[in-house]
Amino acid sequence: MHMADLIILIGALTVVGISVPQFRLVVATKDTRGLSVTAWVLGLGGQIGWLAHGVKLGEIHMVWPNIWGLIVVLTMLYYLHRNGAYQSYVTVLPGVALGGLLVGLDVFVGTAVFGVAIVIPQALSMTRQGIAVMTSPQVSGVSITTWVFQVFNQAIWLTWSAMTVEIGTLISCVISIIAAGFTLTWLILRARGVGPVGLSTFRPRDAKITTVPTGGRQDWSDTDPTGKNVSD
Repeated sequence: MHMADLIILIGALTVVGISVPQFRLVVATKDTRGLSVTAWVLGLGGQIGWLAHGVKLGEIHMVWPNIWGLIVVLTMLYYLHRNGAYQSYVTVLPGVALGGLLVGLDVFVGTAVFGVAIVIPQALSMTRQGIAVMTSPQVSGVSITTWVFQVFNQAIWLTWSAMTVEIGTLISCVISIIAAGFTLTWLILRARGVGPVGLSTFRPRDAKITTVPTGGRQDWSDTDPTGKNVSD
């Protein structure tokens, strides 16, 4: 096995590893506090784009991890809807449209343009999630393990794209590793009792990244004095 093949295999396994902690946390606890609807809608478009990009390149280790990633994104959006974070599934249609746009750019314009285009929603998604972690009274629905894996994953794919001169992935990874590092930094700070930024009602115990008992629809009124979902 060539080194580039080994790296892409590790990258594929890491892609799956990224989402497993977040998937397990939300499915087990039904807790989505701290998750950003905007981030996951943008993530939907990104997953569609990366899945199609893997098919275009004929890279099976790009295809199957992104099929799993698409399942995870749809699951997160389902639980966010279930918990009242957004009211209509029409909310996710921009993500589908974004995915279609990315596929079109990749197929009809080229890989480099795809790399520039996909990094915008991908970086915005990660940054928006970081802002949600920074400002939400509760972040118990966000898995810190997922974001440790996310930074590692971007480093792996950055290495592979540099070795194979795959410009689309290279451009995306450089920007994404910075955005992922921002979110991870704030998760660590929240776990240590820092924040939330911009909210005067914060108490140190609010920042603990823990789980909540399973139950019915999530009551968002206990996470924001106004009753509004501040995760988005």
